[in-house]
Amino acid sequence: MMDSFNFFTMNGRCFPHTTPLPVQLGEEMRVRFANIGMNAHPIHFHGHQFWIAAADGNTIPAYNRELRNTVLVASGMTVDIEFEANNPGIWPLHCHMPHHSSNNMTKSTGGMFTTVTYV
Repeated sequence: MMDSFNFFTMNGRCFPHTTPLPVQLGEEMRVRFANIGMNAHPIHFHGHQFWIAAADGNTIPAYNRELRNTVLVASGMTVDIEFEANNPGIWPLHCHMPHHSSNNMTKSTGGMFTTVTYV
């Protein structure tokens, strides 16, 4: 049944059981997104901009990187992002498709969602 394909996780868990990513103010962070599913996911990061640092394991030279707050991660693809933790708070990091972030609208709090938390 196709409805079973509308359930999504981040690091194998769905919100509220996802693990926050703890950061310290001024810390340089690198995060890899890997999509092993059959749907593309526009991953969006609130409160920060990030640089696209690598795609499919291939480093992108600094002079050719894009500054973004959303990146489309296609099926079978990996994307590495880099950002400076320079905006204290608790910030959502999630797929920007409504039925993906809420697991087919089953949870109003979201499904494919984690937070970046300053410690």
